[in-house]
Amino acid sequence: MDHTTSRPPRRDDRPCRPIGWARAAALGLAMAAAPVPSKARSGEPERADVPKARVAAAPHEARTTERPHDAAADPVARALRLVADCKAKYRTVEDYTCTFFKRERVDGKLYTPHVMTMKARTGPESLYFKFIQPNAGREAIYVKGRYNDKIVAHDVGLGRVVAGTMHLDPKGDMAMEENRHPVSEAGIGSLIDTIEERWKLELRAEETRIIFHANMQVGDRPCVMVETIHAGKDPRYMFHKVKFFVDRELGLPIRFEAFDWPARPGAAPELMEEYTYANLRINVGLKDRDFDPKNSQYAYGRF
Repeated sequence: MDHTTSRPPRRDDRPCRPIGWARAAALGLAMAAAPVPSKARSGEPERADVPKARVAAAPHEARTTERPHDAAADPVARALRLVADCKAKYRTVEDYTCTFFKRERVDGKLYTPHVMTMKARTGPESLYFKFIQPNAGREAIYVKGRYNDKIVAHDVGLGRVVAGTMHLDPKGDMAMEENRHPVSEAGIGSLIDTIEERWKLELRAEETRIIFHANMQVGDRPCVMVETIHAGKDPRYMFHKVKFFVDRELGLPIRFEAFDWPARPGAAPELMEEYTYANLRINVGLKDRDFDPKNSQYAYGRF
């Protein structure tokens, strides 16, 4: 099957989440030196190299305190009930903040983790990101129906001086560079919708192995995790394996992992996308100014 991060994604026909950036050459920013990402090993999550004082590293792996088990009775119904409960809980969410970790494979390349401060509001759909790594200080805002439905973004360093504030088409080549999903489809709500949509289409008791891990942890958050596996490759299926982690207390997904089929017999499946919503706080009272480039706490237009 298929977060961070939405309807079946468009790049390589795959799903959910965020945000892309302008190609330096296209904006005349080639002068600005960009940090060189460290090499990632295919299929192996890599700890984000972020100062601990600023943000905890993305979880290496969730930990379990009991043996995973296959659901005895109607695992498909049980999985669909879990995501329906998430959807019902999300209807009570007006806004949230978190530290967002994303890692994606695009055009065959697995990029190093991106770490961002994230603010989100459900009505109108609004998103704010401030990068922690890479390109610390980069900011982006997207509000559905506002700013001509464009991403309002600024780069850092010399790139910011040359380009200033940019207005990017969320699905354009510049915004989609190094991203599997447009920012307009980012966030927990889109993740829930994607999981529900794909599971209704893909989960078949005779073709899908569904494993429930009752006592998982993502960071220090107790979770239940549903793992779905399609052994045989089929165009009806988006991924070989998916792991969907739901915070037990919040009733919302806080981590998602998706893997492609092994390239050859005996090989490990390749990680395609991985999203974590750490330090999640809901209904904190975000205002219009939290999604306004003129907010004095943001760095738009200031050098």
